[in-house]
Amino acid sequence: MTARKAVSPIIATLLLIAIAVAAGIIVYVFTSSITGNLTQSGGQQVSEQISMDAYSFPASPVLVLRNVGGASLTINQIYYDGNLCQTTGLVCTGGANNPAVTNSGACSSNAALPTTCSTGQYVVTTLTTVVQTAGTSHLVRVVTSDGGTFTFSIIVGRSG
Repeated sequence: MTARKAVSPIIATLLLIAIAVAAGIIVYVFTSSITGNLTQSGGQQVSEQISMDAYSFPASPVLVLRNVGGASLTINQIYYDGNLCQTTGLVCTGGANNPAVTNSGACSSNAALPTTCSTGQYVVTTLTTVVQTAGTSHLVRVVTSDGGTFTFSIIVGRSG
């Protein structure tokens, strides 16, 4: 009979520990890269926040939007009931009680979107291609350049 030699128990234990440590390192690198990508890509969108402070319906709807987030943002598109709107507007820097809607103060002319505004700035925009009927409810969706989407519900007031 020939004598068979096996791996000693100490060497076998060290090999198992090395395999377990290597597997643990691979799992750690994989999960940390996924976590890092998720938190980095969502950071800007989380800091984007828009509030609609007012709206009115003269001939065409006028929206007063305010950047209440922690970073500047660029409004790329505005949808009215799912339809992309043509817009004209102003970027205003009035205070909380006076958003300079009257065109006085620190407003700069802006022919169309995209419109960039810093934290605290107002955007007063007119939706020029919208048909409206008194007493109806509509959805306004504002889309930023980073993909942020903000949806507001508005109700057209009665005329006369």
